[in-house]
Amino acid sequence: MADLSYSINATASKGRFSQSLVASGVTASMDTAGVMAVTLSLGTTTTQITTTTISTLGLCFAQSLATQSTHTVSFGRLSGTTLHETVSLRGGEAAILRLAAGNYAAKAAVAGSRLVLQILEG
Repeated sequence: MADLSYSINATASKGRFSQSLVASGVTASMDTAGVMAVTLSLGTTTTQITTTTISTLGLCFAQSLATQSTHTVSFGRLSGTTLHETVSLRGGEAAILRLAAGNYAAKAAVAGSRLVLQILEG
């Protein structure tokens, strides 16, 4: 049942360049109502993200709380001890994605950078 609704509005512009993305009223199945929200203070080594409170991974809202653009945080699948970086966010940037089943982790280019993750049960 499609019972979760969300909208995304994004605009990028520089000089004469302008690009917009609007995805309004997107619906997604959310069989169980659950959310995991965490703010991670990351180091330059891989930090595993524990998702045991979520039975089925769904939508993920991620945002870097770094204040400098060079302070990137990376997020992605964890296989053994290897982080497969899927998302790289500069300071203040955000991303929305649907997570597949599996293990996840994050790390930062500069120690002490923070990453906010909100993962909805899917």
